[in-house]
Amino acid sequence: MAATPAQVREVIGKYMEAWATGNKELLLSIFAEDATWEDPVGSPAFVGHEGVAKFWDFARQGADEGRTISPRIDQVIACGNEGILRFTMQVRVPAQNQGLDLAVVDHFVLNDAGKIVKARAFWDESCAGVPAGMDFFAPNIEQAYTQ
Repeated sequence: MAATPAQVREVIGKYMEAWATGNKELLLSIFAEDATWEDPVGSPAFVGHEGVAKFWDFARQGADEGRTISPRIDQVIACGNEGILRFTMQVRVPAQNQGLDLAVVDHFVLNDAGKIVKARAFWDESCAGVPAGMDFFAPNIEQAYTQ
């Protein structure tokens, strides 16, 4: 039986909770073993739990040095077994007075087991903003593939 819009909303909620709390295990639990994740769309996909974990590790690097990641939900749309999440990922590096507000639109497809089988993040340089009083923080996505 296909995932329902209610399940899609629940998975998106867990996705945001994982980012907000730094819970890698929670994030991995909502992805299928064979999932693909393009972030951003057009870049090579991260594949399976190993790929999802690799992207997580890249995005969360620096957390032990004070870097924070705080997602702010703007909108969730769930139709059938698919969902759209519009949110802003707020990244702060207080020690260097750097920050990034990245407006993102994520598209998720869930399998019959209610796990994310396909995730695609839509954002480009026009989606990046600098918080007032801070310098621009620009992560190098290429590093996610070489770690």
